This record gives sequence, C-alpha cells and structure tokens, in this order.
Amino acid sequence: MRVLPLALLVGLLAVSDAKVFRKCEFASLLETRYQLSRNDIKNWVCIAEFESSFNTAVVNRNHNRSTDYGIFQINNKYWCGSDYGKNVCGIPCSDLMSDDITAALRCAETVRRDTERFRGRGNGYTAWVAYNSKCKNRNLDQYMAECWSRGSNGIYPF
Repeated sequence: MRVLPLALLVGLLAVSDAKVFRKCEFASLLETRYQLSRNDIKNWVCIAEFESSFNTAVVNRNHNRSTDYGIFQINNKYWCGSDYGKNVCGIPCSDLMSDDITAALRCAETVRRDTERFRGRGNGYTAWVAYNSKCKNRNLDQYMAECWSRGSNGIYPF
C-alpha cells in the first residue's frame, strides 16, 4: 500500500469540493436557486466564464502578492479573510472555492454594490477585469442565447 504525503492528501480533499460548471448549467442555477434577474445572470455568467472558466476551485496569485479565489476570482486584499486583507465579506477565502456558490455569490454581490458606491450606479461589475475586457461592450443577450429558450423558465434543460 502506498501512502500519500499529507500535503497532497489535504490538497486532494480541498479540490473534491470544487465544481466546473457548464455555461448554461451555471445560468440555470443562478435563475432557479438564487432567483437572479436575467440581466444579472448574463453579467455573472460572463464574469465567471472569463475569470475562472466556471471553476469554483481556481486560485490565482497576483503581482501585488494578493490572491483571487473561486468562480468569481474575489481578491483577498479587501474582500475575504486571510492574513493579507480586510475581509469586507466576513468569510474565509476558502469559502469562495466551494461547489456551493452561495458564499461566493453573496460576496460578489457585496463587491458589486460597494463598487457602485464609488463608481456610480450601473458600474459595479467593473470591479472585475474580465467584465471590462470581455463583457462590458458585448451583446450579452446574444452571448446567452444558447442558454435561454422559449421554455417556461427560459432555460434549456440539462
């Protein structure tokens, strides 16, 4: 029997909670479980695709030594708890990497609302680099067309 090093085992356990969503699956989750508007859904889907490829376990280290976590790539300098930042969302950064996106979505909404306070109404999504470069000037209705049908809930079945 081969014994795995403790660090590898802990790493495998952390990844086991991760999920990689499909685009329309993620849109459906946002609409059915979180009851978001289609306008919000198309923005969050676009951000999640280009920030993390819909992967809840993504971690990216930045040049300023801060780190981005989870499906929305929320930064630890200000938003989540670590030894580095302020933790405005009041959660450990590890909560942003769960396959249950409740904490990540709640924190992302906090980021959006706080950004609107500084940049003005309608500018909250500009806190995300991916939104500015991939989503802001894009026809998001066309981007989401493959996910929205004429069905009763408007989402293609999976």
